[in-house]
Amino acid sequence: MPVAPEVARYAEAVVSRLQSLLGDSLLGAYLIGSGSLGGYEPGSSDIDIIAVCAAPVALHVKQAIAQALDHRVLPCPARGLEFVLYSKGAVSEPERSPRFELNFNTGAGMTYRFSPGPENEPAHWYVIDLDIAREHAVPLAGPPARELLARQPRAWVLGAIRDSLAWHAREEPVSPNNVLNACRAWRHAEEGVWCTKREAAAWARTRLEDPSLIDAALERRRGLPGPGLDAEAVRALVRRVQDAVERA
Repeated sequence: MPVAPEVARYAEAVVSRLQSLLGDSLLGAYLIGSGSLGGYEPGSSDIDIIAVCAAPVALHVKQAIAQALDHRVLPCPARGLEFVLYSKGAVSEPERSPRFELNFNTGAGMTYRFSPGPENEPAHWYVIDLDIAREHAVPLAGPPARELLARQPRAWVLGAIRDSLAWHAREEPVSPNNVLNACRAWRHAEEGVWCTKREAAAWARTRLEDPSLIDAALERRRGLPGPGLDAEAVRALVRRVQDAVERA
């Protein structure tokens, strides 16, 4: 999958800093998310990178990584960087609650986040990301992702999707992201395919008698003016997708 030049340059700089701090312990680094699926949109997308190290790392190393990748030190050309570090032992076998070493967010359009462990973190984000990464990650360092990342049982992935739908319905009930996340979940439940939210929206709109909700969500995501999303229509779509996930 072609990678936008600014994303490639930034990812190279991230890997260089990881190598200087982790040395031979860095086993692999991977571009995931929209950058690996072909859905990166300058100005609105994040840059998502995961890395795998040989063994758990000390807190001071996690802090040093966060300092080296901080947007104020290494400016991110996107809305922000979402970076997760795993140890090999945490990803070489599937886990319902993946044990990351560091979850770090930084960027001009993103809330700063430094989480040095998975305590009290919703697990569904990481199960889904690792499942997508195994098939679609772009290697930045190390072997193909599937050589380091275990396959997630489909039942666990579907459970994570169910939890993701519940989270979005609770936290972002009438947001474009809730609608488009539901479209992506729907396609995966029906076909086992991970794709961009835009591709999922195109897939889903052909399966609805009235695709206006999806069209409106895409317009709002692009920042175009228009009416807000109808709350009952969003709930109806999410319920339909939840039913599809349960059947799967």
